[in-house]
Amino acid sequence: MSKKDAATLTLKAGQPDLNFKDLIDHLKVGVYRSSPGPRGKFLFANPALGEILGYTPEELLKTRLADLYENPRQRQHFIEKISRQGYVREEDIRLKKKNGGLVWCSVTAVTVKDKSGELKWIDGFMIDVTAHRKVERELLESKELFRVVFDNSAVAITVTDKNERVIAWNLFAERLLGMTKEDLFNRPVKELYPLKEWRRIRAFRIRKKGVLPDMETQIIKKDGSIIEASLSISILKDIEGNITGAIGIIRDITSQKIAERKLRESENKTRIILDNSAAAITLTDGSEQIISWNKFTEQLLGMKRRDLYMKPVSFLYPKEEWKKIRAENIRNIGSRHHLETKVIHKDGRIIDIDLSINVLKDANNKIVGSVGIMYDITERKQAQEILLQAKIAAEEASSAKTMFLANMSHEVRTPMNAIMGMIDLTLDTSLSEEQKDNLKTAKDAAQNLLVLLNDILDLSRVEAGKITLEDIEINLRNVIHSVCKGLEVLARNKSLELLWSVDTNIPEFLMGDPVRLRQVITNLVNNAIKFTHKGKIEVNVKIASLSNDVASLIFRVPDRGRGIAKEKVNSFFEPFPQAYHSPPRRYGGTGLGLTISRRLVEMMGGRIWVESEPWKGSTFYFMATLKISPKDTTTTVASLSAAAPLSEQPSEKIVFQGIRVLLAEDNPVNQKIATKLLEKRGLTVKATQNGQEAMDCLSKELFDIILMDVQMPVLDGLEATKLIREDEKQTGRHIPIVAMTAHAMEGDEARCLAAGMDGYISKPIDLVRVFEVIESVLTKKASL
Repeated sequence: MSKKDAATLTLKAGQPDLNFKDLIDHLKVGVYRSSPGPRGKFLFANPALGEILGYTPEELLKTRLADLYENPRQRQHFIEKISRQGYVREEDIRLKKKNGGLVWCSVTAVTVKDKSGELKWIDGFMIDVTAHRKVERELLESKELFRVVFDNSAVAITVTDKNERVIAWNLFAERLLGMTKEDLFNRPVKELYPLKEWRRIRAFRIRKKGVLPDMETQIIKKDGSIIEASLSISILKDIEGNITGAIGIIRDITSQKIAERKLRESENKTRIILDNSAAAITLTDGSEQIISWNKFTEQLLGMKRRDLYMKPVSFLYPKEEWKKIRAENIRNIGSRHHLETKVIHKDGRIIDIDLSINVLKDANNKIVGSVGIMYDITERKQAQEILLQAKIAAEEASSAKTMFLANMSHEVRTPMNAIMGMIDLTLDTSLSEEQKDNLKTAKDAAQNLLVLLNDILDLSRVEAGKITLEDIEINLRNVIHSVCKGLEVLARNKSLELLWSVDTNIPEFLMGDPVRLRQVITNLVNNAIKFTHKGKIEVNVKIASLSNDVASLIFRVPDRGRGIAKEKVNSFFEPFPQAYHSPPRRYGGTGLGLTISRRLVEMMGGRIWVESEPWKGSTFYFMATLKISPKDTTTTVASLSAAAPLSEQPSEKIVFQGIRVLLAEDNPVNQKIATKLLEKRGLTVKATQNGQEAMDCLSKELFDIILMDVQMPVLDGLEATKLIREDEKQTGRHIPIVAMTAHAMEGDEARCLAAGMDGYISKPIDLVRVFEVIESVLTKKASL
């Protein structure tokens, strides 16, 4: 029985038709009769109604209808409505079941009146529509979900009708296509695609298949530009299977396609690079099995695909080498570069390689493989072995050379000390003018020999890299003044005028090595005086560039000598250039000064060059870059000492009265000379043959200072000094010890000071220097 038929069911008042009871009892629809009014009760209820509400029909007859309503006001509304219009049709109400549960029921009811029109009762039926209501609610929720997804989706969605015209779309579609509602509504969907793409889409026969998943195609925007897109289409049909339209989902993949093209291009380039690389490159999976490699791998190992694919990478290495690789713990560390190891060639040969490994991990930090890069270093290893042998031989040769130079320096300086000392002593006696002139000539020759020795040692140290530059404060103006003032006498002797100037914009204090800077300037000015015969020499320094912390300076020193052709100017800086540029050797000198200067300037980060023309003279330039001192307004000891002019050296006539000197010197001649020179200045000298004699003498007598030779028999000067200093730790006294030695190589002075000496004098001794040092150490002792 339908709701409509049930709604027409009317039982006559007071005359229940028992002939239809069986029919009513078997209906799956709840049928009832109730008394009217808000307090109405069931007068009749069939079993189906009891099942709906969870009661028996008998229990229902004892139940008031108002008690079944979830909301009492809904009962009141029901009574008012049926009283007003005489019926209620398909009214959805929620009733309470016997067990407390709720059930949605659709109620259709009519009022039954007697002949006088008085309301007697209400007849009606109920249908359980709980499931129906649930379906409706789910459908509503589904529609709402669809609407939210449709409106907020990050892809373009279009809906077309059966004639393939756009009838609906989301906001993202407007943005993607650059179109408005007016552009899209009722637009043939094929106009969104290039013609060739639309034909390709039609070829898939989507209307027959019902769906087209993720097809890559192209879309035309309103401005005519083309974008790459991923298209999915689903056909819509009604309940009878007729096509009513379609839903299209469009995703912009332009960036993705560009990235894919770039990736393909990159992969192609990478493959080309890998295949043409001179390195063997292998790729392994998470189980350390080889899954890919480049062509050079096959060439290096002499293997093919069948030899490599899915083979454990460990088989490439000798067992001991694989253990070494494992010990590097690369899987945990993540990478290891330039590991020298070995691999096995297919024919059994062992190949030396340089191996780099990088572990590959996924987004979850799980190891998924590794990349290995192998360079064949067999030839390099062989070359290294050859170089190692050559290095050992070179070091032995260098050591022999250094030892030879040290020995030669010592052996030459020792007799030179005697020669120059005896000349000084003789010059201090009564002599004829001819004798004095002869002795002075001999002394000049000895000094020239000493200059040659010093230059050779300097050049040797520079070439061996054993000279290090200091980085202390320099007053450049004082350095230039000191050099030029000291050489002014030499220039005056040749009737030359020596002038100098320093750019006023150069900072007062710079950082560098004042000794080596002075050495370079002295060499250049000395050369200029040597090669100039008349006129003047102008030394100047200018700024090349200046920043907050660095000054680049150009030093210029001209001469008016013979000059040289342009193609030969570089030969100025080669050792002994006079050997082939000035055959008569009319100017003298070692020929090493410019060579040493070039090396020193290069060590300063600068360069030196010369401009010269035959018979017009030469101009020497060098550029040095020096840091600006952070204390540009403070005068330091270093800058003052670097700037002290030669003419202001301490007087050679200083007399030391009452000073007792202990002299340790094994060479009898040098001992005799040193004793006489010292005694002439008022010092009392006690001479000994070696360090042991000096210590014995020191234990018996008191002395003010010790002059200690280094190389002596029995006990040398360094060991004697150390023992003296150990004894002094017990006595608390300190006697100044000055090295006076022919050891004048780089580092000799430092070794003497490290042994505990207070000063250092190299042989042949310079009297001025000797008394300077004696005065300095005695003054220092007195101030303690």
